[in-house]
Amino acid sequence: MPCLIEFNLPRDDFLSLTLPSRIANLSRPAGLVLLYSVCAYLMNVLSVVHHDSTVFWMPNGIALAIMLARGGPIWPGIILGSAAAGFLFGQPLPVVAAMAAGNTVEVYSAFVLINLFGGYFDSDFSRPRDFIRILPAAILSAWISAVSGSFALLHAGLAATADLAGNVFHWWQANAMGMVIGTPFALVWRRLPQGWFGHAKRGLETHGYILLSLIAPTTLFMDFFRDMFGGISPEYWLFLLILWGAFRFGRHGVLLLLLIVASIGYLGIDRGAADFANHRQTGAQNFWHYLLVVAVAGILMALILHTRERAEEALRLKTAELDAYFNNALDLFGIADMQGRFRKMNARWQQILGYSIAELTGKPFLEFVHPDDIHATQEAMARLSASTSVNNFINRYRHQDGSWRWIQWNSTAKDGLIYAAARDITEQKAAEDELRLAALVYQNSSEAMMITDENDRIISINQAFTACTGYTLADVLGKNPRILNSGRQSPAFYQAMWQALNSSGRWQGEIYNRRKNSDIYVEWVVINTVFNPDGTVHRRVALFSDITEKKKSEELIWFQANYDPLTRLPNRRLFIDRLQQEVVKAERDRQALGLLFVDLDRFKEVNDGLGHSMGDELLVQVAKRLCACVRKSDTVARLGGDEFTVIISELNDKIYVETIAQNILNALSQPFTLGSSLAYVSASIGITFSPTDASHVEDLIRFADQAMYAAKNKGRNMYCYFTPAMQKEVENHVHIARDLHAALADNQFAVYYQPIVELAMQDRVVKAEALIRWIHPAQGMIMPIEFIAIAEETGVINDIGDWIFREAAQQAKRWQQNYLSHFQISVNKSPIQFHTQDLVHSGWTDYLQRLDMPRDSIVVEITEGLLLDDSHNVAKKLLHFKEYGIQVAIDDFGTGYSALSYLKKFHIEYLKIDQSFTRNLAPGSSDLALCEAIIVMAHKLGIKVIAEGIETQQQRDFLTRAGCDYGQGYLFAKPMPADEFELLLKAQQNPADTHD
Repeated sequence: MPCLIEFNLPRDDFLSLTLPSRIANLSRPAGLVLLYSVCAYLMNVLSVVHHDSTVFWMPNGIALAIMLARGGPIWPGIILGSAAAGFLFGQPLPVVAAMAAGNTVEVYSAFVLINLFGGYFDSDFSRPRDFIRILPAAILSAWISAVSGSFALLHAGLAATADLAGNVFHWWQANAMGMVIGTPFALVWRRLPQGWFGHAKRGLETHGYILLSLIAPTTLFMDFFRDMFGGISPEYWLFLLILWGAFRFGRHGVLLLLLIVASIGYLGIDRGAADFANHRQTGAQNFWHYLLVVAVAGILMALILHTRERAEEALRLKTAELDAYFNNALDLFGIADMQGRFRKMNARWQQILGYSIAELTGKPFLEFVHPDDIHATQEAMARLSASTSVNNFINRYRHQDGSWRWIQWNSTAKDGLIYAAARDITEQKAAEDELRLAALVYQNSSEAMMITDENDRIISINQAFTACTGYTLADVLGKNPRILNSGRQSPAFYQAMWQALNSSGRWQGEIYNRRKNSDIYVEWVVINTVFNPDGTVHRRVALFSDITEKKKSEELIWFQANYDPLTRLPNRRLFIDRLQQEVVKAERDRQALGLLFVDLDRFKEVNDGLGHSMGDELLVQVAKRLCACVRKSDTVARLGGDEFTVIISELNDKIYVETIAQNILNALSQPFTLGSSLAYVSASIGITFSPTDASHVEDLIRFADQAMYAAKNKGRNMYCYFTPAMQKEVENHVHIARDLHAALADNQFAVYYQPIVELAMQDRVVKAEALIRWIHPAQGMIMPIEFIAIAEETGVINDIGDWIFREAAQQAKRWQQNYLSHFQISVNKSPIQFHTQDLVHSGWTDYLQRLDMPRDSIVVEITEGLLLDDSHNVAKKLLHFKEYGIQVAIDDFGTGYSALSYLKKFHIEYLKIDQSFTRNLAPGSSDLALCEAIIVMAHKLGIKVIAEGIETQQQRDFLTRAGCDYGQGYLFAKPMPADEFELLLKAQQNPADTHD
């Protein structure tokens, strides 16, 4: 298989692709021995019958090619290769030695002659002059081996004296032709041709050329089809093939054809075919002349064409390079006619002006010039028309977005065209403007500036420096900035400042300095160092401003940010910061810390009754009393509104916290004098400890807040310690609120129905109240009292209420169709539901219309407090229910603030007596009197009464005698699922079924 012989050739070198793998590790001489001996053997095989002559001797040509391409000592390879070839054909040792020496000297002589004939030889063999140098070198050097070899044969008795001249001449011809063809062939074909098989059409042409290069010489020199050519010698038709190869396949094609012609032509002579075979010697000599002419003509033609192609390629590349430079240059290049119309422009114009090249080409550039620059631009064009170059001309061009770009020109005119090179100097102009502006800023800045040299001597100041310090330039020029020192800062302060300047070149901070009039002021100063290229100090620049008033303002801002402006107590921000510090300190010192959360009771009454100014005064007095109840080391803070906190640090005995809490309650329960009025308030206090209850600030505050609410719920004016049960209750509240959002979507709710009986009709069930139950997947059934309030807080009550209504409406329609045509279901409606965006709550009435139900099928139960809500939403929705025909019931009547006038205003149909009145009914009891009064009043107003919570027959009898219309309670039935309720209705409709 092919391998790389060690000739140090490039990877595409053809000479490295022709030898078997077992020579891969041979040195250069060893490789050349094998190559030379193989070539020599093949040449001898192609010789005439007696081996007394050959047409061309390729080994020396290949050896010369290797020497021209790679150089180096190759003579050992030539000698050994020649000897190996001689021994293969049984030559005597003297003859072998003479031939080996002659071949070696011949190759080196040709190499020397080629280098003598001219300068650099291109080993790529791409120039005609390189072939012209090989031609005479080959003709002259070929005599060496011809003479030495012929005389060696004569001396050995292998050739006759009469044949000596002929042998020398033919030997010379073969060696010369071997170098004329072999050397170019080896130089060119050491790299395979490119693009011969690049695509299908090209590959087809290449195959045709190679096939014809084999067929044509065979046909011409083997006497095939000779009669077709007539009187014209067919050998000269080969020039057409040479011409095709030179134009289409270059040097590779011509040299391949020449090698094939030389080989097949000489075989034709050997076989006695073709015109060159009339006589062995004469025919071979004629063929040699023919081959020489064909070789010189073909090689020179190919080289001339190759040189032309290289020149055209170089010109193309140069043109492409210039075009690339023109089109991709960072500068602006353009060509315009003398009328000022753009002819050609590079892409940089589009980047600078925003217009496309198509928009600019053919347009007069004066259309884009700033109006103020048109006259100067026309004068510059006039100078160009007079063949005067225009350099460093500046004008402005309009950008596509309407802005103007500064352009600097260098232009010249030639042959009626203007050639211009330009540069966008907009940024440079801006930089110049900035420099001028910087100078103005320096002199007119309100910030004082001072510049010192490398020895810290003042060399420049601005007006603001003088205004700030009172010193003029004459006062400070050449002096050290120490003249401003106030003496307030310690030497260590200045040491740290200079250490920063020397290490980083920059320092900033506050300094107390002294003005010329000896006043002390505070300045904020920034010092920067400008270094020389070698790293030494060149200048120091100090910028400073008087921040004396700013410092006072910052102190005021800090106070306002950390203290309550009304009570002058720490606010929430400072309180949390101090609490964090005290918690860390308590943990470090292994001490306890107490936190009191104080909330005033009935403060809103004072604020609303006496006004906000008196409320503020009350808070100020509360703050003073709180501070009087604690130690100076403790912290009293106001969180906002009427909420205060007390941090009791370094607590050794928790009893002390209880004493402070009781003192606070006692102090705040005393009357407050507010103007001419006395005000009474109390406080609810929540107490928590760190680290017993919590070690995190957020937890401490939250637990204290929970304990405070527990104190309020227990009756106010008391303190309460935090317990884990409080947190558990809060967590349960959070879990219920979280789970409520998914409960409706997951169908976790169920509607239970409690019967409402008509007392005068032997307790016949005529109504039902829809009551929701939550079947929690983890906690089981949860009663409404545990989650309705939370649903109202989170707003989920709106979706839950709508769902209950739809379920109850569907159930009512089903029971009306199957049992009682006037069956009613009561649905509780939370006050929160009356504050939705739907002003009249038309969704419920629309749903009843879709179900095609009687309008009084649903009774909406509301609380008494809702009637007192003068909200527009509430009134609109209640009136909408009245207009539609939906009946309204007041639930738990008598437990709230009753406003009897609203009973008729909103057309209330039912009053439900709360079970707190029915539970203790007895002859002569006040509860019985109240129930009778409610019933009488309701009937007078045309309102029917439903009594809740009836559990005994006695309660039922009292209410029946009092004229109560309906009853509801465990005496009749508990709330039940719809299927159980339906069995109750079925049993009532068919009493006989109860025995089933």
